[in-house]
Amino acid sequence: MNKKMPKEELIQEIRNFLNARKVLVLCTCSDNIPRATPMDFYMEKNSSDFTLYICPTPGRKVENIKKNPIVSIGIYTPMDSGKIQGMQITASGKERLIFLEEGDPGFKDAKKCIKRKCKLILKIIPEKIELLDYDFIKKGYARLQALTL
Repeated sequence: MNKKMPKEELIQEIRNFLNARKVLVLCTCSDNIPRATPMDFYMEKNSSDFTLYICPTPGRKVENIKKNPIVSIGIYTPMDSGKIQGMQITASGKERLIFLEEGDPGFKDAKKCIKRKCKLILKIIPEKIELLDYDFIKKGYARLQALTL
């Protein structure tokens, strides 16, 4: 089954999936050495896009993104739920991976949706979201759906 889901339905499925989760795995790479870091993530509640916000502490992942502004993000449903679901988000370029510090334009707005203190915010604007859900087959769609933004 390779049937694509209508765009508006896919957008709603993505929104529902993201709203039900709080942790992602941020994958970065530098000098051919990958790094995968689990992190809390935040979204604006009534936003029409899928911009994510994380609060990275200074370290290797931040340096990796500054040197190589390409990230992959994994979000999944735990296997003990009985469902096979997962999401892959891709973002690249300094216009899609934006570091914000206090005093920077956009920091106050980003801080409104974050539920904890942080001095550094990474704003991630996805370019592609892939959602895998075996329940899509029951609806007559392919289990893997992709949205390019």
